[in-house]
Amino acid sequence: MKITKNIYTLLFLLLISAGSYAQGTVTGTVYDDHKGALSLATISLLRSQDSTQVKLAQADFSGNYLFPAVAPGTYYISVSMIGYVKKRSNNFVLDSTHLHVKVDDLIVLTDSKSLSQVNIVVKKPLIEQKIDRTTLNIENSILAGGSTVLEILEKAPGVIVNHQNDEIKLKNKSGVLVMIDGRKNYLSSTDLANLLKSMTSDQVATIDIIANPSAKYDASGNAGIIDIKLKKSKLFGTNGSFSTSVGNGIVPYGPKDLWREFANLSLNHRTEKWNVYGNVNQYRSADYNETTLKRNVNFNDKTSVFDQYLTQPKVGKGVTGKFGVDFSPSEKTSIGILVDGGVVKDDINGVSNTHISGGESGVSSSLQQNSSTYAPRRYITTNFNLKRDFNKTGAGIRFDATYSGYNNKRNQDFNTNFFDADNLLTDNQTQRNSTESKIDILTGRVDLTLPLQEGLVFETGLKSDYVKTINDYGFERLLSGNWQNDPLQSNKFIYKENVNSAYVNFNKKWDKWSVQAGMRAELTHSNGNSITDNKVVDSNYLSLFPSVFVSQTIDADNSIRYSYSRRIDRPNYQQLNPFVFFQDPYTLDQGNPFLKPQFTDNFEISYTYKGLATLSLGYSNTKDYIVQLTEQNDSTKVIKAIQGNLGNFKNYSANLSFPLNIRPWWSMQNQFNLYYNKFTDMGLLGGNFYAGKLAYNINIYNAIKISDTWSAELNFAYVSPYVYGIERAIKPRYNFDAGIQKTFAEKRAKLKLNVSDIFLNSQYTGSLKYQNLDLAIYNRWVSRKATLTFSYSFGKQTVKSSKSRGTGAEDLNRRASPKL
Repeated sequence: MKITKNIYTLLFLLLISAGSYAQGTVTGTVYDDHKGALSLATISLLRSQDSTQVKLAQADFSGNYLFPAVAPGTYYISVSMIGYVKKRSNNFVLDSTHLHVKVDDLIVLTDSKSLSQVNIVVKKPLIEQKIDRTTLNIENSILAGGSTVLEILEKAPGVIVNHQNDEIKLKNKSGVLVMIDGRKNYLSSTDLANLLKSMTSDQVATIDIIANPSAKYDASGNAGIIDIKLKKSKLFGTNGSFSTSVGNGIVPYGPKDLWREFANLSLNHRTEKWNVYGNVNQYRSADYNETTLKRNVNFNDKTSVFDQYLTQPKVGKGVTGKFGVDFSPSEKTSIGILVDGGVVKDDINGVSNTHISGGESGVSSSLQQNSSTYAPRRYITTNFNLKRDFNKTGAGIRFDATYSGYNNKRNQDFNTNFFDADNLLTDNQTQRNSTESKIDILTGRVDLTLPLQEGLVFETGLKSDYVKTINDYGFERLLSGNWQNDPLQSNKFIYKENVNSAYVNFNKKWDKWSVQAGMRAELTHSNGNSITDNKVVDSNYLSLFPSVFVSQTIDADNSIRYSYSRRIDRPNYQQLNPFVFFQDPYTLDQGNPFLKPQFTDNFEISYTYKGLATLSLGYSNTKDYIVQLTEQNDSTKVIKAIQGNLGNFKNYSANLSFPLNIRPWWSMQNQFNLYYNKFTDMGLLGGNFYAGKLAYNINIYNAIKISDTWSAELNFAYVSPYVYGIERAIKPRYNFDAGIQKTFAEKRAKLKLNVSDIFLNSQYTGSLKYQNLDLAIYNRWVSRKATLTFSYSFGKQTVKSSKSRGTGAEDLNRRASPKL
């Protein structure tokens, strides 16, 4: 507590004294002709004598701009933006007596002649490569129409979704931190996948993929960060949008019901001081997953062959929504509250057929298991934030407080029939289990930004996260017509975690160079308590996470960026739960309370040509890599998926991104990712493990303008065979997606039709071969879908300023609930 007070005192003293260091800066604000902030406008600082451009900047969402470290002289400001008339300021002088100049506010007029061209010129491609991240521009994408967020992520360069366990990987590395509007999702991989399946493209503006984040972000996510940014209107007055989608999956020999429908309504009312907004989304989505397994078991010089075929049709329904209010009592202060939540449920009816041949007896047998699952879930998040800008442009403080609560239930019934070689019933088992997870997350943070002298910017902040999850698992058997609890198969697990963190960042710019250096410290205290097993695991550790980013501008066309960061992935609560979960009589799942966090060092160097084409080389080294392992008991023939730490994982990568303008009406964005994964552990499951493989991904996106009202998009994605821990993907996956769009009603209305995975080539074929395990896997899902989407925007369409919105829980909620 004393340390915390000292830190706050230091921040306060820095805040009081910061003004004395300011010198050589030019600041100002730009507005449109409706007195709304002209966010993202291009601002040029030019010498009055010869109109030579000295510096270039971009207005923030409040229309503010800042030029630090400006030499004495006479200058003027020029403002430009597509759809607006170019604006020039009066000349002003920067000298020893006026080292901080505030330029008069500039009002930029709308260029009515160019408005008809704006939508064509500024429309961004689905995939956009930037110097520090890859951005998916979802809002206007044809191919994203009617898709879930999880389906959109599968189109992202370097992103792989494992449909066997719903894990999201980036550049074939697990440990991806997924955030929504800057809020971390503290969910297990399956619960996170369910959440993303309940969100549609109509709710999303952009998705940022950041492979190497700075110290300002939480250190979680060894593979990087995926930040899903939801839509929020920047328009003045009362306005909104409505969209609806209908679609159907097309799976040969699959279930008949693969129908999906989505409806989304967004409303927004903005004045000079108030912004009130809301959104409600309703969906119904039928899904299907099919898995074929072949396993060879050797025992006493005899081989048993297990052939298993599992189908899981699923129907999900739900309603989600959010409501928020932003209030700006002055130009420098904004206050916001946000509430979002949802109630969703899944119904799953699975059928599993297993045929067993060979073995000690040489007699074949089989079993059939029917299962039904009912999984209702509800969640709520509330956030309060306060932002205060100081007299110096760019200086400010922000406070966030967030509460998130999740309640996830899962009731399963299993009925298993056992048959002999003549297909005669020999036994029956009827079982059921119920799982309830309650998660409470509290987070608070404060961030301070202070521009100092000569282009130096100082950032610092404090954050505290507290998470408590209660997982209650009950297992019953039907014996003699009565349900009886099995105490050996039931478990209650309580997990608590508190992470307190602090960071500092320094940003310095010169003419050709810029440097950002930071350090983050995180103190973690966790306590896992298995009530049933009377087993407690308590852990305390302090970790430091440095980061360094250096940008070098060689000339107007060429630049290089060097980066390093250290990151951590803590195991989620299901991974830590020591109890054994029943899947079928021969398949079990178990957590590991002694699972250690994994630490990763990331290095990257990237070259950019004309701000468009980028080539990057990366290397990462992970110790105690968290991975799912599979053990097999040869005598009982039971396999058990367990969580473990693999000694060392190294990833080498090369990534190339470049656009091509084939014709004035046809543009392409090309992404090529080459990587080599190397896994080593001299003691994994009783053996020495080594695996490595060179693999690659390809993404080629095409945007085609047919006419003023018709446009189309085409996308090709390819994933080569790869290795991941003890598992190998042995066949490539690839898909072609196509979509067409018609705009009408003065471009307020859009009608989109798209088809994903047209040729049905996106299936997974893999194998697990290590020690005594010999398992082949084939998995397919509803990858081919046809979707029709209609959207309409109504109300005033005048652009106004947009306050940035995120919450203090921006790096939480990913690891909280039990695996469903």
